[in-house]
Amino acid sequence: MMKISVIIPCYNVAAYIDRCLQSVTEQTMGAEALQIICVDDCSSDDTLTKLKEWEARFPEQILLIESETNGRQGAARNIGLSYAEAYWIAFLDSDDWLEPDALEKLYEKAEGSDLDMVIGDSIRDASPEIRYLSPGEKQNGKKDHVLEIAGVEQRRELIRYNMIRFVAWGRLIRKAFLTENAIDFPEGLAYEDIYWGSLVNYYVKKVYFIEERLHHYYVNADSTILKPADYHVDMLTVNSLLWREVHRRGLDAQYRDEIEAELIYSGLLAFVKIIALRFETPPYSLYRLLCAFAQEHLPEYKENKYVRSADFPEFHRLMLDALYMDMTKRDFYDFIENVRKIGL
Repeated sequence: MMKISVIIPCYNVAAYIDRCLQSVTEQTMGAEALQIICVDDCSSDDTLTKLKEWEARFPEQILLIESETNGRQGAARNIGLSYAEAYWIAFLDSDDWLEPDALEKLYEKAEGSDLDMVIGDSIRDASPEIRYLSPGEKQNGKKDHVLEIAGVEQRRELIRYNMIRFVAWGRLIRKAFLTENAIDFPEGLAYEDIYWGSLVNYYVKKVYFIEERLHHYYVNADSTILKPADYHVDMLTVNSLLWREVHRRGLDAQYRDEIEAELIYSGLLAFVKIIALRFETPPYSLYRLLCAFAQEHLPEYKENKYVRSADFPEFHRLMLDALYMDMTKRDFYDFIENVRKIGL
């Protein structure tokens, strides 16, 4: 009986996929308890060849799906979810890896519970080879705890402070929670976790946190998050799709201020950071694009209760104001230099 479906989107990860799958097939709960779904997203390197070798080694556990077109990580995850047969699912990026007992520890808390998620801690790891932590290294000094959302005010706090983070990895998720609430990933876009994680925040009711480092997040200098490229504009597209979706679902009736604050932090201020830090020469055209986006979606941002709060950082307020000005290119470069000096 499969206990967990592990969904692994794969694209041009020939250098990393062996490490990832080694960590999954060697889990202490046993590979026979897992359905391992690998979705090859039209890789152009040897990823597919390696995946076929792993499928031949574990024909009962590994399900290999070859996408006909490249839909990025969001599409690969959606495809994987459609094939998932277990009650609990786990998303795992193909350049990351798990501690040997990660899934067993997550499942021990999930089994027979009324939880929507069980979340473990993670560690940023630049190691080129697989490595595991000592018992002491796995501890983060915190105590396990349960987060239960019992009312509107608690959910407002959850949304505003993103208490369970946007990322899909490092956790077990009840499959029915996603399907019943129609929570999926935008396809063909980067920054898909912003959309997915935001929708999770509006529906999740009970989460268990294991305060132990169980997931290795690979810090890859060649990853899509750490190198400048046009796909960073997808952050605005994803936020625009999210904005439309939360309004379509009527969530703005109770959570308007939180929806706006989320757009400010995960859209506007985050994109300012991208402009400042991901490009050697900050593109003035992206600033103008961001200004148009901000003025269209949040024309009265100063009325938001979180922006009006005394707790709202003054520098964030100044950065927001800059998106509603008609700065010259020279003024823009001076502004970005200040952002780089002060930081976000």
